[in-house]
Amino acid sequence: MGMASCLTNEELQFCAESAEVTIVPNFSTPILQLVNGEYGPFRAQNEATVPFWLATLLRKRNLCRVKPPEWMKSESLVQVLAAEKSSPNEWQELPHHYIEIAKLLFTKAEEDFAEFEMDVHEIRRLIDDIRLVRFDKIEKQFKQVTGAMTIRLTNFCAMELNLMRNFLLSSLDEYHKFSKTAEDSVQQRQTQLSDDEDSQEPQVRQLR
Repeated sequence: MGMASCLTNEELQFCAESAEVTIVPNFSTPILQLVNGEYGPFRAQNEATVPFWLATLLRKRNLCRVKPPEWMKSESLVQVLAAEKSSPNEWQELPHHYIEIAKLLFTKAEEDFAEFEMDVHEIRRLIDDIRLVRFDKIEKQFKQVTGAMTIRLTNFCAMELNLMRNFLLSSLDEYHKFSKTAEDSVQQRQTQLSDDEDSQEPQVRQLR
């Protein structure tokens, strides 16, 4: 039986939608009362913090603009990318769902980047480069493992942890399959030896 599967990209994105994001509403209301809580108050053209799923709903109805977070500014991402490349055994601190949040912003509020004087194409490229560099470092870490694993789980994001979990579960699954094959081989050998001893016993009695 195989090991339990990891989270899908859709499940990771669902988790990311609970992260908070800043919006600039174009409406005013004291409180929004929803099934899972109250949000607000909101004043037109004044920044407010809401979960991403709510920002998506408001943005879809043209009731707000979504402000990209500070860590997504080009100058910040350039520094992160340079640090990732220069530190093969360290990972820079980023939001736990930075990949999913970036994807949500690119698909749900791409036009809003220009509103805040941010180049969405450059930001998309930088985040993709950071993601690839970090994934490559993880892969190299696992390839270099000899004996006990000593990878420090520091500053990894959700998708990266999911990637490592997938690797570890696959390795454990292969280990269990190998152990089962080895155990079956030993049992088969023991059975064969027992059968050989039984077949030789009458000859011993005849010689007596």
